[in-house]
Amino acid sequence: MLLGIGMIAVVLALILGIASVTSVYLDVKRLTAMADSAAVAGAGNTAPGGYYAGGLPAAPVAMDDASVRSAAVDDLASQAELGVASAGGLSDVGVSDAHAEDGRIAVVTLSGHSRPPVLPWGLLPFEGFDISATGSARTTTGP
Repeated sequence: MLLGIGMIAVVLALILGIASVTSVYLDVKRLTAMADSAAVAGAGNTAPGGYYAGGLPAAPVAMDDASVRSAAVDDLASQAELGVASAGGLSDVGVSDAHAEDGRIAVVTLSGHSRPPVLPWGLLPFEGFDISATGSARTTTGP
């Protein structure tokens, strides 16, 4: 009987550990999708006048860091309104870096805090994981 109780405890600990690892993995994937969305918003934040000069397609005006950051923060706020940022154990999501590389590539890095829901937080002096994800998007013109 003692061996059976020990086996049940080991199996239960294994199941809870796997569930916690899965929760952190899903938070990383969610943060990566949010970073990609914010980068696309940053890349799409080019004025229409930058694409058309005199009615003919032209090369887009170079992006700047301020416009990429502004679009990324706005996109992150809209995702927060939809509840994407607070799903699962993900919290404290924010833009840690947003810049334009070569004037055509928007790179956005988001950071957040993942706290797996099934770990015994009262017993562990551990507050979760700080995670980050980077997304990039490029503006293109032409066929």
